[in-house]
Amino acid sequence: MQTHEDPLFTPTEAAVLTQLSVKAVNNAIDKKTIPAVSGRRAGHATRLLDLRALMSLALERRLADRFVPELRREVFDALATAPRNRVSLEGGFLTIDLREPRRDLATALRALRRARDLVVSDPDIMRGDPVFRGTRIPVHLIATLIGLGSTETDLLEAYPRLTAEMVQVAPIYAAAYPLRGRPRAQPWHGRPPVRSTRRKLATIDAR
Repeated sequence: MQTHEDPLFTPTEAAVLTQLSVKAVNNAIDKKTIPAVSGRRAGHATRLLDLRALMSLALERRLADRFVPELRREVFDALATAPRNRVSLEGGFLTIDLREPRRDLATALRALRRARDLVVSDPDIMRGDPVFRGTRIPVHLIATLIGLGSTETDLLEAYPRLTAEMVQVAPIYAAAYPLRGRPRAQPWHGRPPVRSTRRKLATIDAR
């Protein structure tokens, strides 16, 4: 389990936090561009990344089209001893401002932590699928409906127990924690997006 002092993140979490693809994160680990440690999450073996690795990935997204891989690796290595707001290479001839990527990463971390706070998984509720705390509304259902085009207004009208914040964090949580295993036939599969109308909305039965 993560601690506040030494947080570790799965490649899927890292992809959400840095706006890279999961494939790009795993490639960086495979090529040893960033360090990773072995660990377990939810009973599954995985590779875990610390905050320095996340910062390296955040820079990877910005530098991939500008620096060759060897120079990017030098940047990542220099992060270990770099001052908080910049990293310098080539004797100071090359300086990279770290303030913007640090701010973006901090914002993404807060959003992911809040998403986790709003979600609970209980075997007695929806067969253990993650739901928003205090409801029986599956998080992945809301993320799916958003992907299909439902708006925040549509969803709040269709599911009165939802809040605007829940709607906003649903795609973040669903991307960071995809459902594992062979997917069950979900009651919302194949349904069109929720749309608001003047008549009473027919919500999707998620029992």
